Amino acid sequence: MYRVVNFLSFDILSKDNAKIKYVKNLICNGNFRKKEKCFAIEGFRLCYDAFLSDVLINEVFYTENAVAKSYDKLKCIINSAQNAHKVSEEVLKSISDTKTPQGIVCVCQKLDKHFSLNTIMNMGKFIILENIQDPTNLGTILRTAEALGINFVIMSKDCCDIYNSKTLRGSMGAVFRVNVIFSDDVSGNIKFLQNNDVKIYAAVPDKSAKLITKARLNKEVSIGIAIGNEGNGLSKEIINLCNDKVTIPMLGRAESLNAAMAAGILMWEMMRGSGE
Repeated sequence: MYRVVNFLSFDILSKDNAKIKYVKNLICNGNFRKKEKCFAIEGFRLCYDAFLSDVLINEVFYTENAVAKSYDKLKCIINSAQNAHKVSEEVLKSISDTKTPQGIVCVCQKLDKHFSLNTIMNMGKFIILENIQDPTNLGTILRTAEALGINFVIMSKDCCDIYNSKTLRGSMGAVFRVNVIFSDDVSGNIKFLQNNDVKIYAAVPDKSAKLITKARLNKEVSIGIAIGNEGNGLSKEIINLCNDKVTIPMLGRAESLNAAMAAGILMWEMMRGSGE
């Protein structure tokens, strides 16, 4: 049932409004997001994608320009939300972390991403992320994982927050749909999977490792690839636990690739031929 919304009247005109302060806190403070079990998203594409992905939207904040820009999408978002507030452009800008705000911000409940490792054994191919710190890299990795059909992403507890605004934008909505397991014990997870005949490979910039072009990763039924921190790579502990090491062949003088770029190449090689 559609909510009757008065698009002509303003609801919030002050930047000091308690709800506005709450949203700003969600955008800027990861600990606050964790405590409240909510996150904020911004822009029509991301907010409408949340609506299409059945994300629970608690509140919508929108401007008069947003009404004029995309009335139909805005109506869908508002009618899926628990509450909606028309705000001034100045108020919206005060909570936005983009240079050119689109006039819409949504507060959403954190996603239910509780999956068992037993599921991985039945669903094939996944990646393990250890200590990924750049939120844009993480967003790009999740976007690529969804595009290529990766079944799961396991993230160590020291990775950056998937609800960081840069991660959310970089993922282009993939955060809403990719199966993510947040792990307090990556080493234990790897051992468990190996004990159940799942092969785990460590991605390393090491000439002694197998070239991914020769490793035939796409022929494995159940396989995971561990990808490490942008500056330091994988920890020795994780490398030593893995069944084998793989590397991306490079002809130039660069010693390594950006973590998101490397992850994309590794995932493509692992999934190559899956869509044929």
